[in-house]
Amino acid sequence: MKKRRIEIDGILEKLREFKNDSQYDDRLYAIDENIRFAEAMKTLPSYAWWLLTRAPKIDGARLLELTDFPVEEWDVKMHGRLMEIERNKKIKLIKPLVDKISEFISRENRPLVLVNLGAGGMEVDRQVISHLLEKKYDKSIIFIGVDKSPVTNKIAKENLNSLGKRIEIFDIEMLTKNRLEEIARSNKGVVVILCKNDIFNLNVEFPPKYFDLVYNSLFKHHLVQSSDKEKLDKIIKEISKKSLEYDGYRSWLHTIPQSIVAWNNPVFLNGTIFSMLRYLRKENLNFSKISFFKNTAHYLREF
Repeated sequence: MKKRRIEIDGILEKLREFKNDSQYDDRLYAIDENIRFAEAMKTLPSYAWWLLTRAPKIDGARLLELTDFPVEEWDVKMHGRLMEIERNKKIKLIKPLVDKISEFISRENRPLVLVNLGAGGMEVDRQVISHLLEKKYDKSIIFIGVDKSPVTNKIAKENLNSLGKRIEIFDIEMLTKNRLEEIARSNKGVVVILCKNDIFNLNVEFPPKYFDLVYNSLFKHHLVQSSDKEKLDKIIKEISKKSLEYDGYRSWLHTIPQSIVAWNNPVFLNGTIFSMLRYLRKENLNFSKISFFKNTAHYLREF
């Protein structure tokens, strides 16, 4: 518990530095809410009181998580614990998306190019690839992970390296159509390309309907502006033949098990609860083809 308290004190110190830095003036609301949350999670009674009294009043549209700030340590702690949860076979956090991607690959049964936007640690892709290798899938598959963060790029490489030499990994700053096609010609089997392209520029850099499948996982709620979310949808429709969106919906009931699972990791607790506050309500997710997963309060949208 002492270690946990030291970590929280470190979080508070860093947040107060951001608050006193003029370049973060447009994020003061989010910083203040993060400070309140960090103070509250010092003890269980103060945290429970925060959940009951403060959390319902927070404007999720103006909220940011700790990992939205430029602190490498927070990214590492968040993604490390998140990947542990994503691998947990009892929780099955990302299983719906992994299953859907695997079904798509099996059904198409041909060489494919798949793109993961805001790829993070690439755990979704790692699980899909692991399934393909187990089945001895014999078609060429290229997985492209697009994420601008150097920290998550490093985490993704370490995560994918667990698959050994059975896959080829390319780390490319900016992926072009020519470079992608060059890799496709010279490599067979499973290939992973990590790149830092601007997601909002992909429709300029690649032709319409160029990618077989584009997906994102626990990513869209990180976009603060609703206009950015609409722009993302538009770009995805332009560049992909098919796409999948996996994210959460707001459910107060789920804060209890989420808090228990995340309690010993303050950064992960912040990401888990603040993500929930940023999610849309279930009734506002009125898409034509969508599935809801009540056990984890997540949804899978196809378009």
